[in-house]
Amino acid sequence: MPPPETPADPEPGPTPLDPDARPAPVGDGPAGPDGEPSLRAHLAELWHRVPFAARWAAVGAALVLLALAVVPPVIEATEGPTEEELLAQAARDRAQWATFRRQSPVPLGTAPVTDALGPGDAERSDDRYADYYVHQADSVAFSVLVTSDAFAPDVAVRGPDGRTVAASDLLQTDTRAEVDGLRGPGRFEVVVTSRDVGATGAYEVAVLPARPADSVYVDGEARLDTLGGGPRRAGRFERIYGIATDTDLPVVVRVVSSAFRPRIQLIGPNGQVRDASWSLERTAQGDSLYGVVARYLPGWEAPYRLLVSSEGPGETGPFALDARSVPVRDLALGDAGETQTLGDGSWLRDGRYLDTYRVRIPSDRRTTVRVESDEFPPAVRIWRVQRQARSDVAEALNPDGAAAAEIERELDPGEYFVEVTSGEVDDDDDRPARDDPKPDGPLGGEYAVTVRAEPLEPPEPPPSTGDSPAPSGTRVFATEVRRTGESGGSTFEVGVTNVAISYPGTRQTRVQLSVTVRSVDYTGNWAPWESFARQAYVVDDRGRRYEAAVGESASPSGPSAEPGTARRGTVVFYYPEAVGALERVVLVASIGERTLTLPIPVP
Repeated sequence: MPPPETPADPEPGPTPLDPDARPAPVGDGPAGPDGEPSLRAHLAELWHRVPFAARWAAVGAALVLLALAVVPPVIEATEGPTEEELLAQAARDRAQWATFRRQSPVPLGTAPVTDALGPGDAERSDDRYADYYVHQADSVAFSVLVTSDAFAPDVAVRGPDGRTVAASDLLQTDTRAEVDGLRGPGRFEVVVTSRDVGATGAYEVAVLPARPADSVYVDGEARLDTLGGGPRRAGRFERIYGIATDTDLPVVVRVVSSAFRPRIQLIGPNGQVRDASWSLERTAQGDSLYGVVARYLPGWEAPYRLLVSSEGPGETGPFALDARSVPVRDLALGDAGETQTLGDGSWLRDGRYLDTYRVRIPSDRRTTVRVESDEFPPAVRIWRVQRQARSDVAEALNPDGAAAAEIERELDPGEYFVEVTSGEVDDDDDRPARDDPKPDGPLGGEYAVTVRAEPLEPPEPPPSTGDSPAPSGTRVFATEVRRTGESGGSTFEVGVTNVAISYPGTRQTRVQLSVTVRSVDYTGNWAPWESFARQAYVVDDRGRRYEAAVGESASPSGPSAEPGTARRGTVVFYYPEAVGALERVVLVASIGERTLTLPIPVP
């Protein structure tokens, strides 16, 4: 039986020691397990066919592309964010913090809140710090007030209707900002910030119920009050007054205290008063009496708001407040003149006190204006109004510091104004009143001013036509002239309502005036009418003086005086010649230590 078939012996393969032996590929040779071509082998064959230099150039290009794609981001990540990115991120952080603070406001009640602006607060987009509050109001009118002694504050309020009201420019000062005219009910959002960029410091914010301020009347009674109590504003106690006046004359406001150095601010219809008419003067008498004097020219009849506080924080004590108008006094021609005091009650211009008088100059006269004083070197100016503007006429500024100043010249007829002020200080003058060549404040003191008008030449006698007719008859007319003055701490008003001019016996002139004297704030007994008549006299437009006839003057009024009451009577004056063609007479009346002049035009 034939033997079974056996497979043929395989061909001998390479041995591990054969130096030319290569391991056979496993499934990836020129043909795969199924006899398909291999992609790897194909690519390798193509790569080996590329020239050597080209192969290394391709490798270098690949490495350059890889570096451009990977290295810059790595470097940027190593250096950190740019300055612009940091600023943008800081702005986003501030906005997020401001949003958080705005959404979490501090409740604001009726009690004042003290806080401070600075780092850690919300920062607005305009680089100002801001604090946020919310006030839940009842059905009442109120205002929101912010005060600070460290910066100029600002405030805005968003009401329940969504409208935002900014602080009124008319109520702002350097230390306060206020939104007024608010009314509940509802939720009111309040933001406190500053008017200057980046300002920091402490402040107070308060909700104030609407209520009228205490009133102070110009030329009325002085007011006594006390500073202290209640909340502080910018670290100081504060009192608020409304100054009411119906005059367009300049106003002087004085605050005096022996307990503290007063400070005042004035707010008018156009905001804080800081125009050219505004001036502020601080005074002191040793270490026992301190004062501040403010002068301004009211431009509106609306009340002005006066804020009284102290120079030092937290000071308290009593004080006196007084408001007076600066009158333009009528000055009669003649040697009698007027005696007044240049000082606190005067106007202040260019660092010098100033008093103003009105005088009427007749035609064909040489006018002499003279001011004398033993307490300061006087100076004088004359001006008039022409074409609705001031026109300077003459001046004597007294540069040598003499005891008198005088102007003498021929003036056109008409109305003029005489200004009395101070001249220069004479360092060589040895009078006690002028020992200090450099005074700390404006010069002032008692002075006398006179205006004389003398004919240029003696009048020629009229042609002889026999005896010229003398004035005769009686002229009676009504008038309404009033002046107010203060004497002994009380205020009085003197007025003239009727005038009768007659010529008894054709050799003299008789002037009879119906006079009323009213007490503004005086309580007591009237002085005898005879005393009032004896001290009065009349001057006409040519400087002639008419003396009072006390025996013909009388008053039926009673002896008692109370505020608002008046006594009425007649005062008779004589001149020893018959004077016709009068244009004006001036009553010079005395109320104790004060003299009033009442010009009366004759129709």
